[in-house]
Amino acid sequence: MFRRFLFVPILLGGVAAVALLVALGPEPEAQEIEASLPEVQVQTVRLDTQRVRVHADGTARPARRTRVAAQVAGEIVWAADPLRAGASVEEGIALFRIRQTPYAQAVAEARSRLAEAELRLLRERAAAELARTEWQRTGMEPDPLALGAPQLQAAEEGAAAARAALASADEDFDNTEVRAPHAGLVVSRSAEVGEWVAPGRSLLELFSLDVFEVRVSLPDAALALVDLPFPGSGRRGPGARVTATFGPPNAEVRWAWEGRLTRMEGEMDPATRFVPAVIEVARPYQQAPDGRPPLVAGMFVQVEIEGKEFGEVAAVPVSAFRADGTVLVVDGEDRIRIREVDAFWPAHETALLVRSGLRAGERLVVFPPSLVAEGMRVRIAGSPDGALPSGGNAPEGC
Repeated sequence: MFRRFLFVPILLGGVAAVALLVALGPEPEAQEIEASLPEVQVQTVRLDTQRVRVHADGTARPARRTRVAAQVAGEIVWAADPLRAGASVEEGIALFRIRQTPYAQAVAEARSRLAEAELRLLRERAAAELARTEWQRTGMEPDPLALGAPQLQAAEEGAAAARAALASADEDFDNTEVRAPHAGLVVSRSAEVGEWVAPGRSLLELFSLDVFEVRVSLPDAALALVDLPFPGSGRRGPGARVTATFGPPNAEVRWAWEGRLTRMEGEMDPATRFVPAVIEVARPYQQAPDGRPPLVAGMFVQVEIEGKEFGEVAAVPVSAFRADGTVLVVDGEDRIRIREVDAFWPAHETALLVRSGLRAGERLVVFPPSLVAEGMRVRIAGSPDGALPSGGNAPEGC
């Protein structure tokens, strides 16, 4: 019983001792609780005039590729040397010669027949003139047969046929010498001296060096962005820049040629929604002062086509776009605003062109946070730690 009453004074004394220690001890320092705000990087939106550029891939090929064939039959007795794959030939140069003896004989025979036909024609004309004079003396109505009109007509037609036969024989004789239809490079040769050839037999294949073509496929979205030279449109195709990479796969040595989009081919592919177009590059083998190599046939190239100019558009980094296609801007109170924008074409590999939804001078979030809400307050990267900036123009990021 005595222990129960002793517990109360001990408890009161402990409480009093604790209170005394608290009263006599140092006061705790006041700590300011900082607000933890997500940090974002921004860049200032700039609106200016941008020219759209459409990129595509293709393969360089000659605009003209010709199979040179024999036009007369016979034995090949001569060929130009050298006349192998890769050899350069000039327009009109002799490539092959077929034995000419039978064709020279045909020309001589055709000339002989023409001489006989012309002699007959002279005789018939003289006879017709004499008959006409005799009939005039009689004062009678002349008879066409007596005047020799049918004989004269037959002689004239015979002479015309003889002249045509001589022209054909001369042409065959000329065709015994096969000449290059245009300047270019020999792709392949399929005939040798001593072989017998028939009309239409291919002797070699030749491609021109004056113009190369690059066939590319353009997406349907490019139809509204580029002045395409469709038939009947009266438009002249825009300029194009053709580039190729030389060296090993990881090399960055690139050379460029200037070309022009000249025509559209066929119809749009319904499966891919791409339309074929052709870019022409003039003088692909011409030497350049900078040591640029030739644009070799069959080379894989990349093409950049100049499109239309659009005013008041912004180049927005791809990283600024969220999964739903929207972007984030920071207002004057450093609060997030979600914007729907119209991104219509790539500006380059890491940015898209936007023509609506943004205003000049706005602060665009370059890397949007994963969790965000409209009106959420953020801290601009580069502002003092712990400070709550009040807005204004932030330094341009990325």
